[in-house]
Amino acid sequence: MMRFHPPSFALGVGSAVLLMGKKQHLRPVVVEITALGLHLGRLGLALVERQREHAEDLWAEVVERARRRAGGAARRDHAPRRTNGASALHGEPL
Repeated sequence: MMRFHPPSFALGVGSAVLLMGKKQHLRPVVVEITALGLHLGRLGLALVERQREHAEDLWAEVVERARRRAGGAARRDHAPRRTNGASALHGEPL
């Protein structure tokens, strides 16, 4: 069981009385601090969202490149070659 500590009790009661008396003066400060916290929170969420989108774009590129490589290897194995690739380098039609 906790012991009663009169100085702490007096400090708590004094703080409560002071806050109740200064409530009208503290309200704008509390509102401003809360608005700033909300703004910073939204900025943080926007930053996280931007980074998440960047990671998703990067992952999509990786998946697409892997799909192209897998598809290209499968096509090379199954399809006969029509040219040696030189026509593509010189802009000639197939």
